[in-house]
Amino acid sequence: MKILDGGLENVPGYRFSAVKAEIKYKDRLDYCLIVPDVLCNASGMFTTNLMAAAPVKLCRERIGNPVSAIVINATNANACTGTEGYENAKILTGDIAARLHSSPESVLMCSTGVIGRQLPAEKMIESHGELVKNLSRENGTVIPRAIMTTDTYPKAVSVSFSTGRGDFTIAGTAKGSGMIAPDMATLLCYIITDAPVSKENLDIIFRSTVETTLNAITIDGDMSTNDTAIILSPLSGNPLSSATDLEIFMRALLHVMSGIAEMLIHDAEGATKLVRIHVINAESDEDAKKAARAISESLLVKTAFFGRDPNWGRIAAAAGYSGAMVKEESLTVMFENITVLSMGKPGDYDRNSLMDVLSKREFSVTVDLGLGSGRAMMITSDISYDYVRINAEYTT
Repeated sequence: MKILDGGLENVPGYRFSAVKAEIKYKDRLDYCLIVPDVLCNASGMFTTNLMAAAPVKLCRERIGNPVSAIVINATNANACTGTEGYENAKILTGDIAARLHSSPESVLMCSTGVIGRQLPAEKMIESHGELVKNLSRENGTVIPRAIMTTDTYPKAVSVSFSTGRGDFTIAGTAKGSGMIAPDMATLLCYIITDAPVSKENLDIIFRSTVETTLNAITIDGDMSTNDTAIILSPLSGNPLSSATDLEIFMRALLHVMSGIAEMLIHDAEGATKLVRIHVINAESDEDAKKAARAISESLLVKTAFFGRDPNWGRIAAAAGYSGAMVKEESLTVMFENITVLSMGKPGDYDRNSLMDVLSKREFSVTVDLGLGSGRAMMITSDISYDYVRINAEYTT
């Protein structure tokens, strides 16, 4: 596997474009298009929020079809917009399909931005001619920027890999720096590859990879109405089928999605820290996940990280209410290699060394439950003053 510079533009067989449709703001890219040269198998994971946005509903209905395009808009979520919002999504994808000479049922749509406002569909359609005309492989570089909302920089990762069937490339991009919480995909994320993979295998591999990457990060514990992650793989050609080739493909996908997940936490709204929470020796993997999630989402833990406060009591308390089996006399907590709680008793540690750890941009916390062999890891951010400011002013 070789790590490449750049992102989507590295994958043969796809074209891209982005325009300034003025959906909410003037003079910013806010509407974009991903078009494979051939129909693709698609796999997707979507928000479990019961207030799912119109484009999510549309994608759920169409994800089993061969896919000819993905239309994406920023600055307006098209969520909580009722029947009109759903019809707008159908109208927009239908017009794009007609211009691409493809079936409307083969076009997916994703939206991100402010909830509760109707899309300016007529204005958006006026930009469709330019959107289709400007399609090129080179424009893959602009897609990460066109989908941003409160992100401070575009995010893309790509790798090439070799299988028994030949050489292939996989790349991904995502947006999201707030409303990021596990249990689906937690953001907008698009993965493309020129490696042919059957729909069945694509579903299995994508779901497994999301679970350990996009579902293992949290910024604020808030799940969006629009969370969507989609991967495209060409229908043409004989799909990768050997266990070895599929394993190589999965490792490449894991690298891309792990890189994206870490970028999202680095760019978390107002964040100054990226912290890996490792829970080990739980009664089960499920218990480890419960404890890791509770610690990662605790506002008290996250504000302590921001303040460089070695308040291990907050970590212990979060583990205790997580629903996992936790026993005080078995619990150990470490910041990097510094033990602050050992088998339920406060550790003897050098505070200056601990402050050095807490001052890092990235560090890890290990929580040893001492009850079995279960383990899990989540990546979280701190919560800062800037997070409050950004979200207090969001709709303006």
